[in-house]
Amino acid sequence: MRMLSEKFLRTQMTSREQTKSPPDADAVIHQLTHPFNRGIGCLLLCALKLVKWVKRISWTTKGVEQLTLVDMPVLFASNHTSHVDTHVIMNVLPKNIRRQTAVAAAFDHFADADGKSFHKRIIQFLVASLWNAFSIERRKSPLRSIRTMQSLLEKHWSIVIYPEGTRSRTGDIARFKPGLAVVAKKTNRPVIPICVKDGLTVLPEATYIPKHGKISISFGKPLYFDESDTSESFMERVEQSVRAMHAES
Repeated sequence: MRMLSEKFLRTQMTSREQTKSPPDADAVIHQLTHPFNRGIGCLLLCALKLVKWVKRISWTTKGVEQLTLVDMPVLFASNHTSHVDTHVIMNVLPKNIRRQTAVAAAFDHFADADGKSFHKRIIQFLVASLWNAFSIERRKSPLRSIRTMQSLLEKHWSIVIYPEGTRSRTGDIARFKPGLAVVAKKTNRPVIPICVKDGLTVLPEATYIPKHGKISISFGKPLYFDESDTSESFMERVEQSVRAMHAES
């Protein structure tokens, strides 16, 4: 098992990361659907269910039932305060949608860009196994990442993305960046706003052990990029939908 896992980490993660750029869609799908990756993900999710029970963590959902009426794939756009946000979002998605949903994660934060950090490769493997995470560029040119997301949608994969670009350290919602609007316009796929509240209470910044608490997650109505929209005006609509749900919850 150890030899198999080390080989997987080398072949599936290191070679692509040494190019110092995020992976393309084919590489993302290959990694996320690899049987070894899927198996480890199931084991880790079972462990997290135990942690949730021991720590008495719960979450409530609103609007998730409407997802069965939406033609997939879609872009899920959520506010972001804690690493637990991703786990909650993926956990509440219907199983048939969750298996075909990938989570965009910061390349500079999770990826082993120089191919020298085994620790980062382990972290990247874990987040890919648990939450179907893949790397996108947020500091350099985003064109490659935009093409990757566009291609994933064309291959019928939905994507979870955090338009703020980073986690909020205060719980307040920051302005949404326009990159997501480009993908929505090019693919003509809807954006479903998501609001996750109180994740920061359960898993504060720089902590690995969650605290007792209750998280709420709300799903808004799908939004399409209109002919009259600009990237800024479209993201303003998405942001306002998330803020409205945050105020209501």
